[in-house]
Amino acid sequence: MAHRRLIFRERITAIVGSVILFGLVLLSYWYSVQSEIAGLKYIPSDKSPDFLARNVSLTDFDETGQPKYKAFSENLQHFSDERMHAEKALVLSLAPGEAVASARADELWSNDGMETVEFSGNVEVTREPWGTEPELYFRTNFLRAWLDTLRFETNDPVFMRRGDNTTESEGGAIYDNVARTIELRNHVTTILQPKSLSTDAP
Repeated sequence: MAHRRLIFRERITAIVGSVILFGLVLLSYWYSVQSEIAGLKYIPSDKSPDFLARNVSLTDFDETGQPKYKAFSENLQHFSDERMHAEKALVLSLAPGEAVASARADELWSNDGMETVEFSGNVEVTREPWGTEPELYFRTNFLRAWLDTLRFETNDPVFMRRGDNTTESEGGAIYDNVARTIELRNHVTTILQPKSLSTDAP
């Protein structure tokens, strides 16, 4: 009987020792994995956005705290190198003392934090009436914009409407919203509508 008890105790001791050893191995492995995870660093890919957003509204302010422009987008992708891509984009100028202008397009790209913007696909630019000047509207397929100076440029064909008059240009245009000037290039065709005459009797 005593011999059997001794054998049973030895077996229990061996089992307990094996369990403890197995537990130590698992614990060592767990600490090793945790140390490797702690040492990992996230390195963003230039090809993958670091965040995505939908139905976004962004406002840029000048040094005095006044809003300069506001941007809207249905889908926005921002990358770690300051690139930004927006779908169904609209940019609205808000600078005081200047004609309000808006630009919309199917897509928008910026590589420098919105200092320079490229619109593509069904691009439309509208400047609201300003003083005695009527509304100005033009459309094209591609447009590069400098938002700090509200200057726009394209080499694609342009259709422009100023009041009731229309102009088409095959070689693009340069538009300055601050100076309120537009330069049309190559094969420009303009249709001027006659002003309405008064029919009142003298």
